[in-house]
Amino acid sequence: MNEISIRKATVEDASVIHNLLSELEKTLGATQQVKRTLADLEAFGFSGEPCFEALIAWKNATAVGLVLFFKEFSTWRGVPGVYVQDLYVAEDFRGSGLGSMLMKAVFEHTRDWSAQYCRLSVHTGNETAMAFYKRLGFKEARNEHVFVLDGL
Repeated sequence: MNEISIRKATVEDASVIHNLLSELEKTLGATQQVKRTLADLEAFGFSGEPCFEALIAWKNATAVGLVLFFKEFSTWRGVPGVYVQDLYVAEDFRGSGLGSMLMKAVFEHTRDWSAQYCRLSVHTGNETAMAFYKRLGFKEARNEHVFVLDGL
């Protein structure tokens, strides 16, 4: 994995992020549910007060992985944390340790925020992702259910 570099995404990388997220959605069979556009990523990730940050893994000039995340705060813990929204590793790099490298890079990056924990959710039925996160030490939050309200 010596040839892999991971760096923080910039606005110039918005189309790369969009393309990697599209690959993730194909993998999950969720392309019909996605409403996001490239303009959304540019506006909400790289202007004023960004809603998210992203790290991209590169092999030479080819993007091979992505982790998209944002700050959160736990009133129970009383400390800031990080929410990982999306983690994607290109098919040829799965099982190589790149997913772990990306997660480690997030944890290192969020030290600047004093992040003390990480939360994420896994697409229903994605047993491979569930096993990956459990290997990293994540535990299922048995006292929570995810609810969504669209159209605020």
